[in-house]
Amino acid sequence: MPRDGSKTRSHILDVTRDLVMEHGMAGTSLDQVITRAGLTKGAFFYHFKGKDELAFELVKRFAQQDEALLRDVMQKAEGLSRDPLQQVLLMVGLVAEMFRGLGGANPGCLFASFCYEGDLWGEEFRRLCAANFRLWRDSIAAKLRQAAKATPPRISVDIDTVADMATGVIEGAYIMARTYADTSVIVGQLMQYRNYLELLFAPQDKPAKSPRRRASPRS
Repeated sequence: MPRDGSKTRSHILDVTRDLVMEHGMAGTSLDQVITRAGLTKGAFFYHFKGKDELAFELVKRFAQQDEALLRDVMQKAEGLSRDPLQQVLLMVGLVAEMFRGLGGANPGCLFASFCYEGDLWGEEFRRLCAANFRLWRDSIAAKLRQAAKATPPRISVDIDTVADMATGVIEGAYIMARTYADTSVIVGQLMQYRNYLELLFAPQDKPAKSPRRRASPRS
């Protein structure tokens, strides 16, 4: 009966993810992966031909996990509200809660790590990252366009750009969280994005609420 190597393969990818978050993919050697995974070289090369294949499979798995996260938060938001704007606000809040639940763990984004090293990994990696970013943008933009039909934005905006801001906020917040050694920055930035959406789509005949200001942690 053939042995199922999926657990070992998943373990290698988990170890590689952690090393990439610490050192970047360019700064992560196969020897480091093999040592931390507690494998022989033969066992590693049974699952991956080399570093390029390992890197691509890692990013592909991350893209699948991120797409599953999008489907999950969208499904939950749609179950809580029929209003498209409220659904987006709920999605942002649900993602913020996910980061709030990390405690002291400092997360990062594999897409960002590979994009920073784009010259090393080529067009196939960039396309994979871009497809994932567009998936979030298109999903959020579709709901914001529905919201705009009922309540036009208070100022002229490009809906796709507003939807892309969700990714921009999170990716920028990762850098800030690492710099400040404070993951609450990510939650704070997401809440500010949610405030912006509420102000942008506030009915014209009602004064927009002024959200409470939150000081950015700096040390």
